[in-house]
Amino acid sequence: MTRDQKLYGDSFLYQAFMTRAFRTGRDPKKGTDNGEFRILEHIENGHIRRGDYQKQMAKLKKLIGKAVEKVLKWKLTAEEKADVVRFSSMAERSYDGDDLAVALRGLLDATHRLKEG
Repeated sequence: MTRDQKLYGDSFLYQAFMTRAFRTGRDPKKGTDNGEFRILEHIENGHIRRGDYQKQMAKLKKLIGKAVEKVLKWKLTAEEKADVVRFSSMAERSYDGDDLAVALRGLLDATHRLKEG
């Protein structure tokens, strides 16, 4: 698997968590689709020359933070809540898309019981 393929796959972790947290479909206007994460990928790979990597990371962290706030209002077990808090903290400390993907995978695992459908 190439780096581009990995990052593309990671973008769907972002989309899956965001749509689960907001209990909605993908919506580019609300930041719940993988496009926000893909922008980070494109900046990293040099496909977008004017993009600011740190600014896009901050935007993603802010969007994920809002999603976590929603999730923490759910009826979570103590273990699920602890995991959400731990992986949310990991997302906040992320330096790149790889770190963010690990946190998103953890957030998805922590909320798996409450997924819709």
